Amino acid sequence: MRKLFTYALFISLAGLVSCKKNSSDPTKTTANKIAPDGFNFATSRDISLNLYLQSPKGEALAGVVVNVYRPSTTASGTAIFTGVTDKNGNISAKINVPTYLSTLIIDPSYLGLLHNATAAINGSTITAIIGGPNVYSGDIVPATTINSTGNTSSLAMFSVTNGSTTFSYPSPYTSTSDACVNTTAIPLSWGVPKYLVSTNDPISATLLSYINASLPEGKSVATTHPNYLTSTNTSTINVTAAADVWITFVAEGAANLNSFAFYTYPTATPPQTPSDIKNATLIFPNASGLGSGGGLIPGNKVHLGTFSAGTSIGFILLGNAWTGSGVDVTAPKYYSNDTLNPETTTSLKKHSIVLYDATDNLSLIGFEDLNRQTGGSDNDFNDVVFYATSNPVTAISSTGVPPIATPLDSDGDGVPDAQDAFPNDPTRAYITYYPSATTYANIAFEDNWPSKGDYDMNDLVLDYRYTLVSNAQNQVVTIQADYKIAAAGASFKNGYGVQLPIPASAVKSVTGQLFKDSYIQLSSNGVEAGQTNAVIIPFDNTDELINNPGFAYFVNTETTKDKVLSDSSSVLVTLNSPIAISTFTPSAFNPFLISNGRRSYEIHLPGYAPTDKADPKLFGTANDASVPSQGKYYISTDNWPWALNYTDQFTYPIEGVNISLAYPHFLDWASSAGSLFTDWYTNTGAGYRNNADLYLK
Repeated sequence: MRKLFTYALFISLAGLVSCKKNSSDPTKTTANKIAPDGFNFATSRDISLNLYLQSPKGEALAGVVVNVYRPSTTASGTAIFTGVTDKNGNISAKINVPTYLSTLIIDPSYLGLLHNATAAINGSTITAIIGGPNVYSGDIVPATTINSTGNTSSLAMFSVTNGSTTFSYPSPYTSTSDACVNTTAIPLSWGVPKYLVSTNDPISATLLSYINASLPEGKSVATTHPNYLTSTNTSTINVTAAADVWITFVAEGAANLNSFAFYTYPTATPPQTPSDIKNATLIFPNASGLGSGGGLIPGNKVHLGTFSAGTSIGFILLGNAWTGSGVDVTAPKYYSNDTLNPETTTSLKKHSIVLYDATDNLSLIGFEDLNRQTGGSDNDFNDVVFYATSNPVTAISSTGVPPIATPLDSDGDGVPDAQDAFPNDPTRAYITYYPSATTYANIAFEDNWPSKGDYDMNDLVLDYRYTLVSNAQNQVVTIQADYKIAAAGASFKNGYGVQLPIPASAVKSVTGQLFKDSYIQLSSNGVEAGQTNAVIIPFDNTDELINNPGFAYFVNTETTKDKVLSDSSSVLVTLNSPIAISTFTPSAFNPFLISNGRRSYEIHLPGYAPTDKADPKLFGTANDASVPSQGKYYISTDNWPWALNYTDQFTYPIEGVNISLAYPHFLDWASSAGSLFTDWYTNTGAGYRNNADLYLK
């Protein structure tokens, strides 16, 4: 808070134009409270996640890392929660999300499971199974089929010729409507063929572990298994004895609605150009999984036919070719035979990998569905994954076919190296960020408690991020807290602290705290002395991180001054013993401002109790309406807060402008106890904000 000034009492909020801070309440126009009693002004809430991962056979999938995202993005670095399944395939956690969200994205990033599954928040919980015989259940919301924009005349008839290749459905099917299921339960738009074998293959947890060790999601094969890309490797199915051959769908890791076909040729005379392939037969018109734009279930199986010795079977992936009513045969095509593919660089022409699984007597096949030279391919070769089997089982040659990989767990912690962020350290397995690895949360304070200020909520505006490193048992071993000051619109030199939800004795060490003054005393382990719970002090004076030239007041709140960039504070807390990650839900952290170097003057979020260092005699004085015996803290007599926390970045008001003027729906939100206009601070639509009142530098 800044220096206190006398003021004139304005008739209404619209008359508030002061550019200086006031100790009284310039927003009070009546005796009415701005919010119902008990409302704590939370812009986020805790969601209980109870998730199980299962193989298609229903077996628990342990040691699988799961990321949770907001529905707006699943880009790298944007996960809002990360966890690993236990021996029962379960993750139970609390996730803090903005109150305006009604869904989240859950991504196991594990082949054989639904990727980027949308989950509905049911009250304050998400309960779901991903995997199992039904692919998903509980609060998972399946993706709708999004039709591509290809040539919809394709394969509406018996056969269509593109170039020199005639594409058709297997006999006796004569059209898409004839060849694909079209019922209420399985609509035509899913592209599920009628000619699936009646009994699915049982795909086990062990087989999935092999597949994920071989073709991990989002990781280039050139890095994980460069030997798979050797030009002499066999990339087709070579039949060495008369046999029936089947293709079984396992997984797809693509955003595209790809189609899949096969062709045959004498092994001794492979095609040299695409025009050498005269006929191709559709296997999967839409090679997309149930809940992911299609209707295929892992284990779905198609009988390709009976083939004589000396026959080779190749495959064609038609990129994003499913239109919702047919297959666009003019779509980009990628072939098993490397020489037929469009890339001009020889080393990039391979689009399929074949691996031999001697345990299960199958040939695993993985395809890449984008041009590897120009199309932004991630080179993980798992955009469509299936396997070939035969009867007799030895009829498919394994010559020139690399063996399938088995999971490697170098540190023995139960998390495979492919998913382990620390593959050689059994004490660490994964990292969780709040709000994400690439964004910051935000907390804003008024600093004149127990008196009220002008409510521009910019006396201290702080960007922060928590980084939690956990072991395979979902127990935290270290906590890193990073801070940057966005604004210090005050004449006070304020400090900042955080009470952690653990005893002070649970901490082994704290490093990175910044001290300019001498009013903070530390214990030998680095936490603040004299506290029951662990308290860290990232900085005791805002000047440690940011100040105007000449140390002038009001940093980054007045548009007439240049914007100043903050230094960073990075505090690392190492625990004596690992503690369950459920202890560290972000809402369990208790941040507070230390007003002007007065250690006993703590300003917390509404409803949060003070630390042992606060002066309890200040409660109920001036404008404060705290009642500690009722658990009521840091709320004014008119139910105004002194601090607000945001999971999103908050664009704060300029100096002297009340937050309700900058954000016209703030008071609507408050008066509804947070049920209306939950996006009052993020929505940039008409009527939500007055840009002239916001600091936009």
